[in-house]
This record gives sequence, C-alpha cells and structure tokens, in this order.
Amino acid sequence: MKGLFGAGVALAAAAFLLPGLAEAQPIKLQRCNADSLDPAQAEKRLNWARRCGLLVNVGAAAPFDTYAPAANGGTLLEYQEDDINYNFFGQNTYTGEDDAYEINSSFINKLFLYGPTSQFMDGNGYYRWERPLARKKARPLYPTFGSEDDIDSTTNKQLWPHPSQLVDGSALNCNLYLNQAGTVLATGYNFFVNAYCEASCYTPEQRIRFPEGDVAIAEAVTQMKEDVVTLTPDSSLDNIALKTNKTHSYTAEFRDTEHPIVLLEMASGGKLSVTTEHPMINGEGRLVTAQTLKVGDELIKVDGSRDAIVKAEHTKYFGKVYNLRPATDDRVSNILVAEGYLVGSSLFQNDEVGYLNRILLHRVPQAVIP
Repeated sequence: MKGLFGAGVALAAAAFLLPGLAEAQPIKLQRCNADSLDPAQAEKRLNWARRCGLLVNVGAAAPFDTYAPAANGGTLLEYQEDDINYNFFGQNTYTGEDDAYEINSSFINKLFLYGPTSQFMDGNGYYRWERPLARKKARPLYPTFGSEDDIDSTTNKQLWPHPSQLVDGSALNCNLYLNQAGTVLATGYNFFVNAYCEASCYTPEQRIRFPEGDVAIAEAVTQMKEDVVTLTPDSSLDNIALKTNKTHSYTAEFRDTEHPIVLLEMASGGKLSVTTEHPMINGEGRLVTAQTLKVGDELIKVDGSRDAIVKAEHTKYFGKVYNLRPATDDRVSNILVAEGYLVGSSLFQNDEVGYLNRILLHRVPQAVIP
C-alpha cells in the first residue's frame, strides 16, 4: 500500500537517536518497542490488567463512591488497587501511578476517548465502567511492566504477562515473566507499571519532504537523515514557508501489526493513506484527526493551495511502521510535508485533547482558540 501515514504515540517502536540527542529520549521507547501490541491486543492487555488488579489486590474490598454520575443512573463506583500512603510507587500493582491506582478510571480512559460513562456488574462481581463504542480509541494505551519503579534504572528488568493471558479467560494467570514467551517466571522480583504504550507511524513507502526532496521514510531511517523540511514557526495560511529543521529522532516498529486507516484521494489526483487518529491540517488550517475527514473537505498542499477530498475509505493495513520528529517543540514547525500535503509530526501524537481541533495556521490568539 502506498504512503500510509500513522498517528498516535510512537512508543511501540525502537528509537534511533541522532547524534547528541540520546539523553532526550526516554527508555520507554525501547521498552514499548519490545512489548509492542496492536490495538486489539492492547485492549486485551487492559482487560487483563483490570481483572488482575481486582482479583489479586482488591479482593473482597468494598468499592468507594466517586459521586460522579453514571450515564445509566446512580453514581460511579470505583476500586483503588493501592494505598499510596503505604505503597507510593505501586509495587506489585497492575494499574499505573498516574491513575492513582484507580482501576476502572484507568481502564476507561486508556481505552476510550472522553464521553458518557455507564456502569455494569462484570462476571466476577465487580463494577465495570463502559463508554459508547463510537468513543473507543483507535489505538488504546496499555501498560508495560518492569521489576523496579524507575524505568531508567540500569537494573530494571522488563517483565511481561503470559502471552496466553492477553485475552480474558477462565483460568486467569496474573504472573509476570522475564521473557515474552512466558517460560521464565519472574520469581523473586516485584513488578511495577513502568509506562503506557501506544503504536502508530508511517509505512515504509510514505514519502516525507527532506532538503534533497521527497524520500521514503524507511530509506530516511536507514540513512539516518539529520535534516527534515518543516514549516517555519511564523507560517500562516496566507504565507506558508518552509525551513530545514533538525531531526530529533526516528522510530521503527519491529513487528507487523494491523492498523485502521483512511484512504484519501483528492481532486488533483493526490493520494494519502493515513491512520484514523493521525493529525491532519484541513483547508481551514485546523488540526483534525484523519477519521473526521469526509468527501468535500479540503487538505492543504505545500504550495498553499486547497485540494478537495473526493474519496475517504476506511480500511486496514498490516505491516511495519516508522515515524520521525523534528527537534523543535513549537507546533507550527512540527508540521511536515507528506506526499505533498501538510501533516502533523509525532509531537502532536500526545496532544489528543489539547491540540486536536485547534487552528494552527491562522494568527489567532491562544486565549480564544476553542
């Protein structure tokens, strides 16, 4: 398939750092690469972690009332897997510190976008939260584990659930292992949630603009190109200007996985194959996810002209993916050129709520941006 551009946090890939940037990239890039899951497996990992947290650590403890309304009546009831007053780092818990070890809250927010939350009783007698299927993330976040709370520790060993327990089953195995095959039990080790991972990037054929011209991303990774073309920080819809930017890092998946994508064809004959959550710049200069694009919408070409979408087909792609990020942090200079169109870099992949649906190429004061 030609030119697939991906979205989401590029954590399920190995990091290839350019000279002088090694300290800027967290070890979780490598950890999430080794523990790379596709979206269906990520959801199963979340279900596994939820059930293990409840059955192993919560047990018969009563839930507490969040006093937040449930969409189907009453208030949402929650379980806390760990008492942070006694176990601050979450030793031997399946829910991360960032979620205050609250099991249903962690599960729902890693699997779904914001939306009305309903509550049901699961098969084990615990309250379970759910949201509408339309709010499910194309790429859920999922926990990856280590033997120490500090992911950067040189003695921190990466740990894995048993591969057969990435799905809900009657014989739940909540152990952690020293290898992915689940043959070496992590006897004598504690375990901690070290990070939450999400995979999504470019397919090998996707052509990105570099100073010498458009180059397939896989070739750029192989050559470790140190420069990439981006917009200038002061670019606007009326004045699109390009600059040579330094490349911060490349990432590359090691495994073939399935990715939901949108095939876009434009009136000029241009084509893009993009993951559903990828940030795109529409004809208004607004940052939107690819899944919201429809026939009649416009994309912006590198020359500033608008190109109407004449086809938007949702399908699947299976294969390895890649990504890159410029060295700069401002949003406008993190807009790249892919297949001749303006698209967001991996910097935006952490900005699911904060920057999507914001106008980037109008000179609009930040305070009035919705």
